[in-house]
Parts: sequence; C-alpha cells; structure tokens
Amino acid sequence: MAPSALIEDLRADVAILGGGITGLWLLAHLRGRGYSAVLCEGRALGAGQTLASQGIIHGGIKYALTGTLSEASRALAHMPARWRACLRGETAPDLRGARLLSSHQYLVSGSRLTGFFASRLLQGRVSPVGAGQIPESFAAALGASARGGVYQLDEPVVDVRSVIAELGRAHAEALLEVDPEGTRLIHDAGDVTGLEVRARDGRRLRILSERVVLCAGAGNEALGRLLPSGAAPMQRRPLCMVMLRGALPALYAHWLGTAASPRVTVTSHHDAQGTPVWYVGGEVAESGVDREPEAQVRRARDELSRVLPGVDLSACAGAVLAVDRAEGRHASGKRPDGPVLARTGAVTQVWPTKLAFAPRVAEQVEAQLAGAGTRPGRCPMPCTEGWPRPALAPLPWDEVRAWC
Repeated sequence: MAPSALIEDLRADVAILGGGITGLWLLAHLRGRGYSAVLCEGRALGAGQTLASQGIIHGGIKYALTGTLSEASRALAHMPARWRACLRGETAPDLRGARLLSSHQYLVSGSRLTGFFASRLLQGRVSPVGAGQIPESFAAALGASARGGVYQLDEPVVDVRSVIAELGRAHAEALLEVDPEGTRLIHDAGDVTGLEVRARDGRRLRILSERVVLCAGAGNEALGRLLPSGAAPMQRRPLCMVMLRGALPALYAHWLGTAASPRVTVTSHHDAQGTPVWYVGGEVAESGVDREPEAQVRRARDELSRVLPGVDLSACAGAVLAVDRAEGRHASGKRPDGPVLARTGAVTQVWPTKLAFAPRVAEQVEAQLAGAGTRPGRCPMPCTEGWPRPALAPLPWDEVRAWC
C-alpha cells in the first residue's frame, strides 16, 4: 500500500487550524484548562498577519482620539494588563521567555490633547511627558517637532516572533505541520466530526474531534468553503508597511496629524545581522497600497523627516511589505470593534481583529465549548510522535531580497 493511502486516527477534544497568535494562544489556553487539543499549520508558525504586526499591545487609546471612548477602545482597555501578567509569568500562558521590546509607547501630538487625556476614563492609560522626561535620544530625534506635547501610553510592544516561539516551544507535541492542499473537514450525516490532514511526505491523519476552530486569518475564507453552509463573511483591509534599515535609534511611537488617527507609527526591531530596523505603519501604510514600492518608501521617509527632523535617514535602506488584514466582515467595511467568532455547528471561524485580543478570543472559544457541552478530559492528550512539526516563520525584514 502506498504511504499516501495509510490513514492513522487521532482523537482530541478540539482541532485548531492555523498557527498564528490566535491559534497558538487558544491551544495553550485550552490545554491549560485540561482539553486535549492539536493545532495544524500549513506554512510556518506566525506566517502571514501575525509576524506582519508591529507587536503593539493596544489599549485602545488611538481609537479614542475623537474625544470619546469607542467600543474598540473599551474592548482593548484591559489587554495590556493581561499581556503584562503573562510576560511576568503571573498567569497562563507563561510568556517569561518572550521579549518585551518596550514597556510603553509614546504619542506625539501636533495639538494639545491635555484635557481629553486627563479625563477620568483615560486615567492610568495616558500620562503627559515633560520636556525633561523625554529620553535623550528621542528628544534629539524629535527636535522642535512636538509642539503639541508628548504622552506616554500604557501599551507595551512585544517581539512577536519570540511570543510565537515561546507558545510553540511549550506545546510542541501538539503541533502538526500539514500540507494545506491535503486538508479537509470530515462530515458525518451533515455534521463536522473532525479533520483529515496530510503531511508533505504523503502520510495522512484523521483527527476526530468534538470541535474544530479555524484560526487561519485570510485562510479561513477557503477553509470555510468546506463547510456545508459556506464561509462566514470576511473582509480584507490592505496595508503597505514600510521597513527602514540602518543606524537608527530605538523608537516606539505614534504621531498624530490633523485627523484623529495616527499619521505614522514606528516600532523598532533588529534584523538577523543585528542591524536596527524601523517598521512603519499608520496612515502612511493605509494610503500607500496603490503606490509603487520606491514611491511608498519615499513617502515614509518624507513623513518621518517631518516628525523626526533630528534623524538622518539618507543612508537607510528601505523596503515594503504588503499586508492583508483579514477580519470578520463589518457592515460598514471598517475595522470591527473586537474579535469576530462565527459558529456553524461544531466549527467556529475566528478573526481576532487585533493581536492584543488573542487572550479574549481564547476565553470566548472556551465559553462556546462549555455552552455546547464540550467538557475537558473526554479525550486523553493525543500522541503525535513522529509527525512533522511546523517551523517558526522568519521576520519580514529578514525575507527582503532587494532593499531600495
């Protein structure tokens, strides 16, 4: 019999498809609660939206800049504290092995927002920074550009790849590398009863589970078509992020323009050779999806030169990264205020909306399981010894072939 014809059976309470931040956090959460769960990944851990993120654990401040607290701002308010507790090892999942790049972010405003930021609803989340309190390297980079003021936001920035690595390391025995072309849902009398997956060497595995959770980001669209009722509505909001590499100071900040949303957002990282990299988002990334790469890099340089006149960017190399933000569809086409979970029978399709929402998604899925009568411990933790494990995806700036 050919290897491709051999089918092994494995039983689990929950089968998860997608090894980004949402799938891995959910795996850790459910296993910590006593559920037997496995995760299948068809590319590499963190590939796609997860490692394309800036690593900002939003507390919702940038969604409150209209002067009122939006639903998104309220939903995100508790996420920084939740992540900090995990990074300190005070609550599960234990992320003490992950890297915290910055304990906070700055917000630089061209107009004074003191009254709004001093409001009772934002106390503890935002604090003004006096001229003498700004770190020396940041003050030198800003020059006289921060006329409205500088504020410190209670929003940590994490090294996302190290978070993914830590979650993957802790639950390696539950991770399965699969061929995405060989994945299908198992149906029995119209109900989904698990997954059939194929390794790249042709081996096949039948995962019989009470629940299937799709956490594959943009991949949910194709996977959802395997459902009898079809995929839940999804939307894509594209970005064109910019990477600048060179002798750059470490910065983690938003700059506001005339609109009540970040004109530009910068986070700082290092490539595999240790060279500093600025990862640039904000309005410049949202408006840049139709620009040619060289034009988009020039636009980002121009914006940064205005807000950071003290930094010489002339010797920095640039590149772009096209990102599709896959989300559950919102009636207006705008960003949903929180995670979107769509349940069809035994299958739940998940879009977290924000990296920061991963803990909340895990709790919502667990609540769904409990509501459906799926209790932990019905299946022993499955043995997946001998099955290939997914690798850790590289960071975007380590995949650039040609800098400009």
